[in-house]
Amino acid sequence: MSTTTGWLFDLYARGGAMVLWFAAEDGERLRLTDPFEPRVFLGGPAEDVEACLRELGRRGDAAPEGWTERTDFWTGRPRPAASIRVLRAENWTRALSRHAERFPRVAWYNADLPPEQCYCYERDVYPLMSCRVEHEAGRLLSLTPEDDRWAVDYATPPLRTVELEGEGSLLGGRPRLRSLTLSHEGRTMTWDEPEEMLGGLQRALGELDPDVILTSGGDSFLFPVLFALAERTKFPFCPDRDPPTRPREVKTDGRSFFSYGRILYQAPEYALLGRWHLDRKNSFMLSHDGMEGLFEVARLARLPVQRIARRSIGTGISSIQLGMAWREGILVPWKKTAPEAWKSARQLLQSDRGGLVYAPETGVHENVVELDFVAMYPNIMSRFNVSPETVNCPCCRNARVPEIGYTICERRAGLVSRALRPIIEKRVQYKALRAEAARAGDERAHARYHARQDALKWMLVCCFGYLGYRNARFGRIEAHEAVSAWSREIILRTREICEARGWHMLHANVDCVWIVKPGFRDEEIATLSEEIAAGTDLPIALEGIYKWLAFLPSRQVPDRPVPTRYFGAFRDGTIKYRGIECRRSDYPAYIKAAQLVLLEQAAGAADAAGLRAMVPDLLRRVAEWERQLREGEAPMEELVIRQSLSRDPGDYTGHGAQSLAARQAAQAGLNLHAGETLSYILTSAGDHDRSRRVRLARLADADTRPDPGAYIRLLRRAANTVLWPAGVTLDETDPPPRRKTTCARKEHSPTTGHRAGQMDLFEQAGP
Repeated sequence: MSTTTGWLFDLYARGGAMVLWFAAEDGERLRLTDPFEPRVFLGGPAEDVEACLRELGRRGDAAPEGWTERTDFWTGRPRPAASIRVLRAENWTRALSRHAERFPRVAWYNADLPPEQCYCYERDVYPLMSCRVEHEAGRLLSLTPEDDRWAVDYATPPLRTVELEGEGSLLGGRPRLRSLTLSHEGRTMTWDEPEEMLGGLQRALGELDPDVILTSGGDSFLFPVLFALAERTKFPFCPDRDPPTRPREVKTDGRSFFSYGRILYQAPEYALLGRWHLDRKNSFMLSHDGMEGLFEVARLARLPVQRIARRSIGTGISSIQLGMAWREGILVPWKKTAPEAWKSARQLLQSDRGGLVYAPETGVHENVVELDFVAMYPNIMSRFNVSPETVNCPCCRNARVPEIGYTICERRAGLVSRALRPIIEKRVQYKALRAEAARAGDERAHARYHARQDALKWMLVCCFGYLGYRNARFGRIEAHEAVSAWSREIILRTREICEARGWHMLHANVDCVWIVKPGFRDEEIATLSEEIAAGTDLPIALEGIYKWLAFLPSRQVPDRPVPTRYFGAFRDGTIKYRGIECRRSDYPAYIKAAQLVLLEQAAGAADAAGLRAMVPDLLRRVAEWERQLREGEAPMEELVIRQSLSRDPGDYTGHGAQSLAARQAAQAGLNLHAGETLSYILTSAGDHDRSRRVRLARLADADTRPDPGAYIRLLRRAANTVLWPAGVTLDETDPPPRRKTTCARKEHSPTTGHRAGQMDLFEQAGP
């Protein structure tokens, strides 16, 4: 028997056992197996359950263990359930569907959870946990944790990481790879011939034995091309550390789905066994908070790193709730059957509303105080015990939810409420550690704590949406409505408290307020915050004090304010802006950078009068950028417009710039889907030949010329946003006539003034 100390690195099911990989402290990578068969529970009429158990045993899909008692989620009471052990976890999904169709009256619990997830719940382990393992002949004998899942100062294993990049195209519907580059610790290996790519990469992986392969587009382009090339050339390509038991299926199409009013696209998955493949373009968590944020969520959610990297952040919060239910013996239904309660039209009008928003007073305001409730919705759920099973429970007769009168259970704490509490507390700890690191000048610690708290912030942000999501296991619309009702009441109480102390509310938006008071002292803000926290039972914090703040009107209806369109400068010169061009993903980088320069200069103004005095300097800057656009000096790659496709390219029929670019993509054979990003350049916006109005970035060449007039219109629109508070507006409809340009090499950026590179940069741009 041997003992190894290290970290649980990876785990996956194989042949009735769990394969576990450990990153040992001495650098060894240890592969161990642990026999494991996930446990599933059945409920319903006894005769139907018994018949189903016999069929499961006859087919060899599961081994019945007998009847037991588990807790019902909705009532909190014990109920009988039959327990089975899944014998072939790899084939269970298909078997479950078959048996569920044959026995419709049988209810299935804990039935569709991935075996890795079940293993972590049942063995009380989690990825990247520090542990001591005893093993013999490749078998795990015991595992002892040496850290806490909720610890804020934990060590992570030193990982060997390589970067894999490929240059190629998707034109003609067939992926082509022109070169492949592997980078590791300053060393770079490049292969240009298809015959060399697979062999060279395989040898490099064997030599370096990396733990992590980092890519940008590995799921959507690079690995599908490599596996297709291996299939065509019959080369035994295997990037895994643990060879798979069956040949890998080459997948090029992912899935498009609708979420929060947007069409999103998720590329197919190319996860590896025994080592990680992490794709920045296919991972929300990795792209936003890096490895530190990804590790934090994987530990708390008890999900393998590659799985949580490719899932929505809501999967993480859902897994935390599932883990708590599993450990407490609560039955988790396979398919949620609790319908929305019947409501009259009056009840719907009262309950089916969101957070409270006060329309802002447009214009420039000085010495504005912004107060933010700290994680308002999660704190409401935690402090007021809002959870699907506690709202309108049958055992209590209160009317605790303001305005809509829903009851909240007073006899038991809700599962969702309890799951959120430690996340909220841990984020508070991380924010305190981040502030301490900033005071000490420790940049690495500051970055680490910031990434971790930001990852938790995203989990808390989505927990409210999941509460009302119809397919969420622990979702219920009445609980969602209760949280919104409480948030409205809290903002009303906040306004009353502020006005009683002589403050005037300029604006309120769901969980934050902007207030002013002539001649206030800074000490008054702390006193006011304490009173609001006491009156609402929620923590509130000072976001900052603005020197000046501009609330902007609607572009379409100038006398109508827009709640989320504003910008301002705090006392320390920091800028805050929402809803303007530099926050939009569909504006060119050149225009966004120009607007940021204007904002940074405006931030130097001490008040509204100082802002107006800056107008001549701001206009001179705008004039210089217009000159660069007219004379072709703007960097071509900074003029690319990137927009998300709302449908497949071939389905566009209009004549707007996006529709024209989408049809170009379809004609060129680009394999794009709804939710993916389309990149193009405005080349001749008013041309009668519509095909010449835009040019796909992927198809741009040395003869491609941007349309100066089109980009000057965008520039003036962005400049007008900053100039509006000073009472100045540039004409957005009549830019100077286009001049022919013969050279796009002398290129300058509004932010750095650097000379840009050649047009071959577009070979690596998005389609």
